[in-house]
Amino acid sequence: MRGNATGPAAPAKEEGRCDLAIVNGKVADVIGNRISQKNVGIRGDKICCVTSGEIDASAVIDAAGLLVSPGFVDFHSHVDGNPYSAECLVRQGGTTTIGGERNLNSHVFRRIEQDGFLINQGFSISHSFVLRNAVGVSDNRPATEQEIRAMADLAARFLDHGAFGICFGLELIPGTSFEEILKLSAVAKSYERPILVHLRKDGWEALSCFDEILQAAALTGVSVQILQLLYMVGIGGAMSGALDIIEKARAEGLDITADSGLYNAFSVCIGTGVFDKGWEKEYSGASAQDILISSGVHVGEYCNEEMFQHLRESYPETLVSAFVCDKDAIEMPLKKDYVYISTNAADGPHYMNVGAPEVSGAFPRLLGRHVRERKNLPLIEAIKKITILPARRYGLTQIGSIETGQNADIVIFNPDTIIDKADFPDRGRPDAPPEGIEYVLVNGDIVVKGTELTENRHSGRLLKK
Repeated sequence: MRGNATGPAAPAKEEGRCDLAIVNGKVADVIGNRISQKNVGIRGDKICCVTSGEIDASAVIDAAGLLVSPGFVDFHSHVDGNPYSAECLVRQGGTTTIGGERNLNSHVFRRIEQDGFLINQGFSISHSFVLRNAVGVSDNRPATEQEIRAMADLAARFLDHGAFGICFGLELIPGTSFEEILKLSAVAKSYERPILVHLRKDGWEALSCFDEILQAAALTGVSVQILQLLYMVGIGGAMSGALDIIEKARAEGLDITADSGLYNAFSVCIGTGVFDKGWEKEYSGASAQDILISSGVHVGEYCNEEMFQHLRESYPETLVSAFVCDKDAIEMPLKKDYVYISTNAADGPHYMNVGAPEVSGAFPRLLGRHVRERKNLPLIEAIKKITILPARRYGLTQIGSIETGQNADIVIFNPDTIIDKADFPDRGRPDAPPEGIEYVLVNGDIVVKGTELTENRHSGRLLKK
């Protein structure tokens, strides 16, 4: 049963009648690159019609003054089956996410497959934290030839079972060899899946780290997704150089795209290699005082050197936010058609009032601040960056657009008021819901009405390639 729709309901369901109609709204046509007045009919979990005419339906949502968009696709998050993280993401319009960059839990797989989930959840396979550990490479060293073969075989099994790609966290596991990247890129290419790459270094040092990835792409033909441009090269003025490298590679025929964030601080656990000795040089002379503690008993406090070292040694899983990014680097990648928007949501520990604001605010921030207020890009182009473009990049052909036969993943929002309200824990609530989103539908079910979740908590599905 469709939950919390408004409008009259007929006493009997007639053959051919829609379960739900969304009427009087403006529909974002991401295929036709336009926004136009249309009505949308939903039957079961599918869009059954998009029309200027009337729709006979059992329930109606009046979307007058609102925009009807495909559900937002977040292909780089750490939700990974966490119900609270999914709640935050769906409140900001996220209906589909792909994770697995750090870990992979078979129990989560089975639970989502059997019971459903709040949103649609897919997974990539992590080279750095799953494949290496599975074959016994538990320390930061290059894998042996035998271990690489074992990783390749295991990666193939995961891809056989529907993993969306292979993820390399090179900065976090710098001992990774080029041979590992090359052999696993060849496996990904054989399945026509991308590799997702967290570069070895940040800032200007990152510019030289593109070479090994571009070489692997040239040798194997694999598709490449560079993760979180802002948090890798949006530091010390390096963004323009990184965009030049990507554009040159694309002009030479390599299949390379990227994604970027919208907040001027990246989040990571304090014990990772990101903060190994000498880290300050990568971030234009940053210091421990630029590090905000985002979880644990000291949440909301900035580090000093003593606290920084204490947390790294005794509480390495503490989430921190590093305020080291160039503010002008946020807007630069937005105007590139090969750069999408992802959230990096729920990285590290995530629970109520803990974490970073992208888990609740990234998409409304894009549409409210960068489209409406700053006019950095047209509304339809921004919507494409969080719907059709990432969906097609990952071969998700049944989502990402509002067309007959597509899955009914839909966000209904007010373009004049949508805005993020989440903030870093020294300033506000990192999980505060946005304003301006009126409804979110997942596979035809209303899961969000206003800021409240409905009873539909299992409408999402396990996605497989």
